[in-house]
Amino acid sequence: MTSFIIKKIKVSLLLLCLISCAQLKKQTNEAPIPLSMSDDQFWVNLVNQSIDKKESILTILSIQTPQLFHQIKVDTEDQNLLNFWGQSLNFDSGAKKQILGDQLISDLFAPFQLKTKGQIVHAGVTHTYGYLLSTLVTPYGYKRKRWIDHSLNDAFSLTNLSLSPEATDGSLLSNTTFFAGHIAFENPKNLDKLNTLKNVSNEIRHFDYSKLVIDTLKEDIIEHNVLAATIKTTLVKFPFKKLNEENDYLLVYSILLPKNHQEILITAFPIKQDAYNKITNPELLGDGQSILVRYNAYLEDFMDKKLTGKRVLKHMSVKVKII
Repeated sequence: MTSFIIKKIKVSLLLLCLISCAQLKKQTNEAPIPLSMSDDQFWVNLVNQSIDKKESILTILSIQTPQLFHQIKVDTEDQNLLNFWGQSLNFDSGAKKQILGDQLISDLFAPFQLKTKGQIVHAGVTHTYGYLLSTLVTPYGYKRKRWIDHSLNDAFSLTNLSLSPEATDGSLLSNTTFFAGHIAFENPKNLDKLNTLKNVSNEIRHFDYSKLVIDTLKEDIIEHNVLAATIKTTLVKFPFKKLNEENDYLLVYSILLPKNHQEILITAFPIKQDAYNKITNPELLGDGQSILVRYNAYLEDFMDKKLTGKRVLKHMSVKVKII
């Protein structure tokens, strides 16, 4: 009797093992759980597919991320959109490497009818859609971090994720252009032109910019006693900040060209308090200060010169709501 029970137990254990192994094999053969747009590997995989299949990154996006592909397509139809941006370098000064591969940036620029000039590229398309697709790891991580980790959307209570590739209204480039432009631009004519943009989300278009507390650092480049250009670093304290949020400000980098009063955007990204402190260091303010062109910006006629000028900070304080 005891022998019979032992045999029965062995058979049961064997069956249990076979069932478990079968289930394990089934799970192993199943497709992996899809990555989300908030995962770096999601974007790296898209670029690798483009390279491996020798297909345009836009073809890959049209299949894998039709929502984002539609954003790009609609943006290419707005003729005024690109004019709000200046130029930047397709080279990261921190990592000392190219940010986007030549073929990828060529494919991305094609529908916008943009061309590169060596490493000189359009700042707007590069710093939004281009940065999403960059596989370069910089000392601060991937370039796309600003767009996929939701820090900016949380900070400004943008529930439709307008400043991300997951925007449910408008597009990443159009929304960023409108938002950053209304923060940084001062010329009423330039602000009026921003309002003509077509592919902007309602929450960005109707955002109350007057409630933002903004600090501005203006760097006037003086040549032959004449104002040649003004570099403007606009710092916006986050109106809302989650307890686990490491950043404190949105930085918008722009250029004012006095000849035609044109204001052009270069980039926008979140920064921490210590970065803010370095940018606004009182010891570096005033006349005769050294001025550097930063954040991969390309400012024609000023790249290989030792620049000096006046640095002025307009400072305001603000209390932040912790959520």
